[in-house]
Amino acid sequence: MQNHQAGESFPNEMETRIQQLEEQVSRLHHELETRRQKNMACIVCFSGEWDRLFAAFTIANGVLASGYEVHMFFTFWGATAMRSPGCYRPENKSWMQRILAHMLPTGLKKTPLSKMNFGGMGKVMMGKLMKEKGVDDIDVLMKQARELGVHFHLCDTSLSLFGWENEELVDGENSDWCGAATFLSWAEKSRIVLFI
Repeated sequence: MQNHQAGESFPNEMETRIQQLEEQVSRLHHELETRRQKNMACIVCFSGEWDRLFAAFTIANGVLASGYEVHMFFTFWGATAMRSPGCYRPENKSWMQRILAHMLPTGLKKTPLSKMNFGGMGKVMMGKLMKEKGVDDIDVLMKQARELGVHFHLCDTSLSLFGWENEELVDGENSDWCGAATFLSWAEKSRIVLFI
């Protein structure tokens, strides 16, 4: 008789445990959804190549048009996109930083293609194709993104490594320097996170 009762209680215990687990999963799902902002997207721009930056700005503008708040984080080679042409300041830079400043592109228009660059000829061909097809160039996309409200963040570690100052950056006075931890706090709340 006791064995029979023990056998009956086992399915009841399992049902209770399954119900508890389902409630716990539901609670965790709800907590995750409330922590995420459904209308927020973060894009990490790590690469300094023209085509990858073109994709990043195209996606940023598209996501912004869909009603999202967009944050772009420019780090390491991607930070070269934010350099302002003709604003190089050699003072207070080490010899390595001065060499890097001359080797790295200044601004979006000088960034190379990731493939088939051919010493800049590939980029000229791409520019011709874009003009023929009526596709906006990357500097236009960046201007649109800024005007429409995309938040630009510059990696302070990368900028300090390269020795760049606000005066050497595009719209440097309005640039937001932040660390990876600060950007990750936005990424944690985002529905979309892209690494380009």
